[in-house]
Amino acid sequence: MWYFRRKKEHMKNISLLLLVVSLFLACESGLSPAQSKLLKEIENLEQQLLQVTDANKSKEYALLLIEKTVQYAKDYPQDERTPTLLFNAGEVAKKVREYGKAVELWGQVWRDYAKHPKAPMALFLQGSTFGSILNDPAMATKYYKKFLATYPNDTALTEQVKKLLSAVKTEPRLIIENTVTE
Repeated sequence: MWYFRRKKEHMKNISLLLLVVSLFLACESGLSPAQSKLLKEIENLEQQLLQVTDANKSKEYALLLIEKTVQYAKDYPQDERTPTLLFNAGEVAKKVREYGKAVELWGQVWRDYAKHPKAPMALFLQGSTFGSILNDPAMATKYYKKFLATYPNDTALTEQVKKLLSAVKTEPRLIIENTVTE
């Protein structure tokens, strides 16, 4: 009897010690336990997406990942990871053909985090999605023009956006004629 009581006290002490250590580590890294938990959930969903082969399960994980990422951005908008998480969630949304959600997430990146390195690409992807996937030249034009106004010196994408904007403005018949004659 004495042995079991002592073992129970020992287990309580170990549990308490683990709790204190985990709280210390969470505080040490600057993250609250809730923030750490949500990041871990997002990370686990990313890993599950990489491993799943069933398309229905993949979409289920993808939508859950997007939901968790949106929640993270809402709860921790100032965290330096937030723009990258949103950008990546946009990529996931695009892969599972949730184009409206992808455009929305990328929009949040460049609007809320305009100076983040992923912001120009996020705005570019909005235009590209409207132009090449959703076949909406008016919206593609709107986002390409916004890109040129917002990031005129982004050498990696500016020339490409100018060409795409020119192609969007050109009638499809002329694009086909120019392609055939070249």
